[in-house]
Amino acid sequence: MCQAQLVELQENFHLLEDIDADIYAISVDSASNHLRLKEAGEFTFSFLSDPEFVVIEEADMRNESVSHRGFSIIDGNGEVVYSHINDFFGDQIEETVEIIKEQF
Repeated sequence: MCQAQLVELQENFHLLEDIDADIYAISVDSASNHLRLKEAGEFTFSFLSDPEFVVIEEADMRNESVSHRGFSIIDGNGEVVYSHINDFFGDQIEETVEIIKEQF
């Protein structure tokens, strides 16, 4: 996970408050690594560990032995409705939020 992008997301989290959705950061990193990062950054959204690439592959976000940076929208039935690869989704938070709202 890119900590800089997650920090940008956290600092601009208010832009997503009007969306009726849960926000998660997902990667193949271990749960203990996620916990350390979450606590160090005081993130308010959840981190999920997917070392077997179950969700990552379903969202078509696998990049060999890691996941692509970006975001996906998964509906209430667990179906992936949209995925977007973008190494700078946090730096481009306004564009990211606009795409999410359009796809949501």
